[in-house]
Amino acid sequence: MPGFPYSERLNILTAGCLLALIAVPTIFTLAEDALNNVPRPFKEASMALGASRLQTIIRIIVPASLSGIISAVLLGLGRVIGETMVVLLCAGNRIAIPDFTAGLAVITQPVHTMTGIIAQEMGEVVRGSIHYRALFVVGILLFFLALLINYLAQKIVHRYRISIG
Repeated sequence: MPGFPYSERLNILTAGCLLALIAVPTIFTLAEDALNNVPRPFKEASMALGASRLQTIIRIIVPASLSGIISAVLLGLGRVIGETMVVLLCAGNRIAIPDFTAGLAVITQPVHTMTGIIAQEMGEVVRGSIHYRALFVVGILLFFLALLINYLAQKIVHRYRISIG
């Protein structure tokens, strides 16, 4: 059955799982470092005031290391966004809008990503053409997407910042 959507092995789901496997170790390692770098007197003071271990984790350790955790997530997300070749090889490279009427089966359809389009087509496009300019617009869109993510992360960090003294 060539038209059956589940017959495609290179699709969004495959690429997403692979990108998660790439990003998770980076995020976990950096977040663990952020959690371990909370000053010991913070933990001891919380326990001395009668807080349980769970209360200390939720109210002291996590807020004190929130900026490091958010930085870890952003670095992992940046790594995922920057992984062009993995997605090029695993997402299917089909230049077509996925069929969203298929419901959740849309994740089993091949796609073409923005970074993949730039990497694959920039070498062959005629300089100064509409296609050339469109590729730069895609790059600018990716830049502004990264800028927006960083701005929102700064707002979150600023709102929940605790002075570590």
